[in-house]
Amino acid sequence: MIPVLSNVLAQVYSSIVITLILCVICIFVGLKVKKVDPTKETPKWLVPFIILVDLINNMTKENLGKRWKSYAPYFLSLTIFLFIANTCSIFGLANPTSYLIINAALAFVSFIIIQLTGIVSNGIKGYLKSFIEPIFFLLPINIISEFTLPISLALRLMGNVMSGAVIEKLVIGLAGFGAVPFMPILNGVFDLFSGTIQVLVFLLLTMMFAGMKLNDRDQLTEESSLVEENK
Repeated sequence: MIPVLSNVLAQVYSSIVITLILCVICIFVGLKVKKVDPTKETPKWLVPFIILVDLINNMTKENLGKRWKSYAPYFLSLTIFLFIANTCSIFGLANPTSYLIINAALAFVSFIIIQLTGIVSNGIKGYLKSFIEPIFFLLPINIISEFTLPISLALRLMGNVMSGAVIEKLVIGLAGFGAVPFMPILNGVFDLFSGTIQVLVFLLLTMMFAGMKLNDRDQLTEESSLVEENK
């Protein structure tokens, strides 16, 4: 019982530390960006941030059409938090995403966004009607599949992150100090590479399921809407 409690406290501690660090970084970067002169050459330190924002914006446009601006800030925040949470064990912190409750909270927020997308895009009547399509008898199956989505997101993320951490601990337990030369490789594979993949999986699944809730009109991008209107 005590080891389990200790592990949970370590994950909660990591979550708090990561959140505080991200808050400080966001405030610092925000203040620095305000001082940037748009008429001059872009500072080199700002280029990675621009690339990341542009990447998330493009992914959001492709999956959520002309409503992308409402979603992009959430997906950007989710990407940054998940990436740091999945890879923080490199710096000696416990992975918050190996704790089911934290993953469940993230999955629940994504679930709410997906459902609100359906309501806003199709209206209450159209949203409820989607549960009986293509035939009425599929209502129970559609409801079950809808509400198992956050469970699937949370368990998938936890399982993949936890499996890497378990393998690393097993190697350390078996090899002791002999595992030191292999730790950079294990960290690179299970923390950095696998952690990044899990960020993309969680992000893309949320985007795709939200995009599936849009009606045909909302699926168009702003550029496509202008083209359609000019025809």
